[in-house]
Amino acid sequence: MDKPHKTTLSEEQWKTRQTLIQRARNPNDSQAWDQFADYYKSFIRMVLMQLQVRPDDLDDLSQTVLLKLWQGLPTMKMGRGGARFRTWLGKVIRNAVYDHFRQVASRKRRDSNAAVADVVPSDLDDIIESEWRKHIITLVLGRLNGSFSGKAMDVFMMTLDGKSVDDIASTLELSKDSVYVLRNRVQSRFRKEARQLSDHVEFGQ
Repeated sequence: MDKPHKTTLSEEQWKTRQTLIQRARNPNDSQAWDQFADYYKSFIRMVLMQLQVRPDDLDDLSQTVLLKLWQGLPTMKMGRGGARFRTWLGKVIRNAVYDHFRQVASRKRRDSNAAVADVVPSDLDDIIESEWRKHIITLVLGRLNGSFSGKAMDVFMMTLDGKSVDDIASTLELSKDSVYVLRNRVQSRFRKEARQLSDHVEFGQ
């Protein structure tokens, strides 16, 4: 049976999330920067992995990207007339990766342009969008796990894995009607949480 619905974050906490990037633009607000880094560091790492950065270089390059974000946030123009935050983030990642592979190519005495072109794909923006969706899903699922008990999350996770209602009902020993009810209940909450999280950890969407 599902736990009663409860708000995952207080109004004041959502207010904090809502202004997270604006607050992180202040180099003196270390708490806001720590929260910002917590949201984005694993995402940045996933994107770098997609760009075939060597495992030994992932931590250093992730820190380099975060440093460039910290340096650039105070002067970045966002909102009307400015860039979407993720568009700007993509440029920061792209430039950091280009610089990284130029250095690698230089050390190996290869032609730097050829080396970079072989590694950094032209569809980096698409990769960032795809990885961000996965990142949001992971964060939201973490929240939902604390709000639903019983078989509700099992039903939803199997739905995400592409399982049919018949397969889910058979595996979990539920009626098909129960599967529909549990799936729709979690799915509705998932969509709400995903919208809220995206709205509150980004700016200039």
